[in-house]
Amino acid sequence: MMLRPAYLSKKLTPPIATKDGGVLRTIREACDYMAAIGKERELRRHWQQTRKLILEEADGAAVSWQLRLALLKDAKLDVAATK
Repeated sequence: MMLRPAYLSKKLTPPIATKDGGVLRTIREACDYMAAIGKERELRRHWQQTRKLILEEADGAAVSWQLRLALLKDAKLDVAATK
């Protein structure tokens, strides 16, 4: 399934810092991050829920919240950078 470029460019609110050394600012960056996390993590329920929201083109706030939750569950959310 192809996602619309306009949807992929939507901003995450607010940007999300990861312990992997990056900052996710758009839904496209979230998709790129998810593509690189590896099969084991990708199959976890919280990542599947994040993927489902993106494929349904949910609003940026909903994707941001679910993405933040998934990163937190994997101990990859940089809480110190999130102020």
